[in-house]
Amino acid sequence: MSTARETVDALLKVLTEERSAIRRVDTSAVAEAARNKERLAKELGAISLTDLATVSTDLPLLRAELRRNGVLLAHARSCVAELLDIAAPKQGGARRGTLRARV
Repeated sequence: MSTARETVDALLKVLTEERSAIRRVDTSAVAEAARNKERLAKELGAISLTDLATVSTDLPLLRAELRRNGVLLAHARSCVAELLDIAAPKQGGARRGTLRARV
């Protein structure tokens, strides 16, 4: 099992890679980043509170970076939806298809 420091550093690295992938519209890299974030979040959740206390000053940065990427992903999804509106013929005033987030 990794330490809190190693896990937080790994998460910050994955978020940087994800941000780059979003900007490149590299869907496979974005999906890989999502898998890595999920794995690292589970690791972080399994770390003791004592060990987490050693990185407590980094947690606000981690939260901000997660939000930053979330905004980028939401914007990208919105752009794709707009492209679908332009490309897909309208039927009864609604888009032919919709985008749904995978949970």
